[in-house]
This record gives sequence, structure tokens and C-alpha cells, in this order.
Amino acid sequence: MKRNLKLVLEYDGARFHGWQYQVGVRTVQGVLEEALARLTGEGQRVTAASRTDAGVHALEQVVNFPTACHHSPEVFVRALNALLPRDVAVLSCEEVDPRFNARFRARG
Repeated sequence: MKRNLKLVLEYDGARFHGWQYQVGVRTVQGVLEEALARLTGEGQRVTAASRTDAGVHALEQVVNFPTACHHSPEVFVRALNALLPRDVAVLSCEEVDPRFNARFRARG
């Protein structure tokens, strides 16, 4: 059974072509989904609260994704931080209601 996980992350956008995945260029969504796929063994697509343009930083970007992986939230944080490049960091992970959607819960 799949569960819904919420990540809070931060990143230095200086060397990214923005948040949203684009073929052939380095994006935050691209490196995050690649790390998640390595960790879970699943092809992952994350839903983000917002997108950033090239060169823009984020302090508390919220994303969520469904997964059948049974790792604890603490393992997700440690493992993702080991897999991600130094300019992206996962601050927290928690299991949330299956109906939670980062995009539609964003404020401000």
C-alpha cells in the first residue's frame, strides 16, 4: 500500500535551471526525483508547493510524493541527503494524509 510523504527541503539555486524538470539541464526537481528513484526503486514524480526560476534559492520548499517504500521518515532524510548534491538538503520528512497535496496547500 502506498503512503504519502512530505519533504521540506532547501537549495541554493545558483547552479540550477530552476525547479521544474527539463530534459538535458540540471533542475532541482530532476536531482530530487533521481535520488528518490535510487532510494525507493520506484520512478518518482514529486508535487511541489511552488516552482523557482533559474538561480533562485529556496529555504523551505514543500513537496509530496506517493511511495510503497517502507523506510522511516528519518531514513529518508539521511539517505536523501547522502544521495543529493551539496546544494540541495532535505530538512524533514513526514507521512501525511493521502489527500495532502503540496501545491494546493501552499500559502503565501
